[in-house]
Amino acid sequence: MKYENVRLTEAVRRIRMIFVVGVIAACVLYGGKIPAFAEDTQEQYDSSQSSYGQLLEQEGDTSGILQFGGQIIEDEASDSSEASLAAANSKKYESAIVGAVEKFSPRLNVKSWGLTTRNVANVVTTAMNAHPEVVYVARYSYLYDQTTGKVVYLKFSYKPNARTEKKQLDAAIAEVNKQINTKNMKPAEIVLAYHEFLTSTVAYDTSGAKEFDPTTGRDHMYDMYGVLVKRSSVCQGYAETMWYFLRKAGVPSGVATSQYVNHAWNVVNIGGKWYHVDATWDDPASDIPGRSMHDYFLVSFDTLNSKTKAASSDYYLGRYDTKVGNVWKGTYSNATDKRYEKGQFWNGVEKVIFYRKGYWYSIKQGSQSTYYQINKYSFSNGVNTTIFTGQDEWLDTDGTALNKQYGTLFLAQEKLYFCTSRYVAWIDLEVNERKAWAIYDIRQKYVSGVNIYGMGYYGNDVVIWVSDTPSCTRKDAYYLGACMSHKWQAGEVTKQPTFTSQGSQKYKCSNCGYTKNVTLDKLKLASVTVKTKNTGKGISLTWNTDSRATGYKVYRRTGKGAYRLIKTVKGSSVRSMVDRSVVGGKTYTYRVSAYNSYTKGGSKAKSQYYIGCTTARAKNTSQGVRVSWKKTKGAAGYKIYKKTGSGRFKCVKVVKAKTTTYLDRRVKSGTKYTYFVKPYKGKTAGTYKKASVKYR
Repeated sequence: MKYENVRLTEAVRRIRMIFVVGVIAACVLYGGKIPAFAEDTQEQYDSSQSSYGQLLEQEGDTSGILQFGGQIIEDEASDSSEASLAAANSKKYESAIVGAVEKFSPRLNVKSWGLTTRNVANVVTTAMNAHPEVVYVARYSYLYDQTTGKVVYLKFSYKPNARTEKKQLDAAIAEVNKQINTKNMKPAEIVLAYHEFLTSTVAYDTSGAKEFDPTTGRDHMYDMYGVLVKRSSVCQGYAETMWYFLRKAGVPSGVATSQYVNHAWNVVNIGGKWYHVDATWDDPASDIPGRSMHDYFLVSFDTLNSKTKAASSDYYLGRYDTKVGNVWKGTYSNATDKRYEKGQFWNGVEKVIFYRKGYWYSIKQGSQSTYYQINKYSFSNGVNTTIFTGQDEWLDTDGTALNKQYGTLFLAQEKLYFCTSRYVAWIDLEVNERKAWAIYDIRQKYVSGVNIYGMGYYGNDVVIWVSDTPSCTRKDAYYLGACMSHKWQAGEVTKQPTFTSQGSQKYKCSNCGYTKNVTLDKLKLASVTVKTKNTGKGISLTWNTDSRATGYKVYRRTGKGAYRLIKTVKGSSVRSMVDRSVVGGKTYTYRVSAYNSYTKGGSKAKSQYYIGCTTARAKNTSQGVRVSWKKTKGAAGYKIYKKTGSGRFKCVKVVKAKTTTYLDRRVKSGTKYTYFVKPYKGKTAGTYKKASVKYR
């Protein structure tokens, strides 16, 4: 299959970007056919139905909303009491606004917020920018009291397919979270993970700004939907997406913009110091699959500025007017630290770096232009190890050497693909990371001077680009055929595990045919969970059994003492015993482990506070029935239960531990009564024996 080159060169891209954002800035400021500040006559409301004067509708200012192509702007009313009010309640406002939008509500009552026409744009902008996942709003407006300037309602209009787009974006976000697990990553590698994701999967959108449509709003070239669903966006989309995921991962970050270069990027805080990260400019506009620069990754502002000036004569001032907003966690201060600009494993790497099981895999030129090396780096120990080396030379069509390595990596499951000028090969990281298997040789079709220059994502496809020029102005494209999601068939046990040796099981992917062998652990006896219960004879123990066991070993500790083996029970089916050697008022903890001649199983402990049995005695007296008992060790009190005839037992009295008698005066001659006394402490109860008497 072939692909048409749809992107501009990097230099042209940056010139074009001035035009793109310039157009959207004009669109924001003047609204195309609809001005940002429309005439106050669009919609009027009858004031007779309200305590307010005449309500007028005004189009909302979106010049600071990043999803709409806006940039970080200064708040003109930042010193006013109105702006202070808005800032103090920003979290409350944010929650209410985003909550309404997520429910696709057309109107939000804000009459109690104290908003005015001076601060409403600031409030809405702050809320929207804090939630870049909200991409389906076409525009907003507000209704305000003409007399006081107080804003009463916010109104939102949505794109026609807003609900579908929300579902699509939610699914795309879930997929990214599935692919990128930052749980055990350090902050710098979390930033790197999302940087590599953006530069490897997103193409810079060179389609140009489209005119604002009052019904459908703007397209998605500025937001997360463009990045994650369409795989195409301008700088705002890159910056918003990076900020969104860094915030979710707990990395302090923000969004930076410069009107001079018409651009947006990110700032991040690592170890208390701020750095700049520009994934857009690290993703060259001449989009070659697998190409990813690291020139703008974790750099100081001075370095960012100097590189910007060097990029084009049009940028001779650099990013002098940089503004930073959307800062999450902390306050941005000038980024001066340069520790990540030298001596890092990504320095000088011009291809995507992939993460797998604690290691980062990269490919770069070796000591000479004809050598390449594949490295793996661990953030945990800072060691960069070369796992594979090779020699290859990219030749021009006239046979002269280009004196540069263009090899690329692509990771799919356990397979690390790489390409030379003529070969595509792969390394099985699960089996042997120092051995490669060649799977394709382009010299079967192409002559010297035509080489592989790209490999990786292009849209939703994983492709290989073959061209006679590094810029790939003319190219042929082929599917790599990498399996991105294994579908394993039922495993075949090739060696049965025993209690003394491991086994193995073989699996085969029905999608690609890849096979893997999985080690089966040695057999284990079941983990035993013991249950305890107080009885009159002691503490009763019961447990689950394992037919492969010879028997069970019962361990006990008193209080916080050490465990002691108190009994060995033979027989795999035996499941209970009574520990008679217990004393009331003490806590005992038990563990029971299954055993055989090869091994012993695990166990789960269970504690039991022991209270013995209370025996009740009932005796007729002239005043009623007297119930008596002896003190029971471990009891904090007693609950006295009574049953009349064949009725039901009811608790008639609760007494303290010192009490050993109870006189029941509520009795009738000729009636049989049955009593029992339950000893207890907290929620733990002992056992009891009943006593009956016929009152006369």
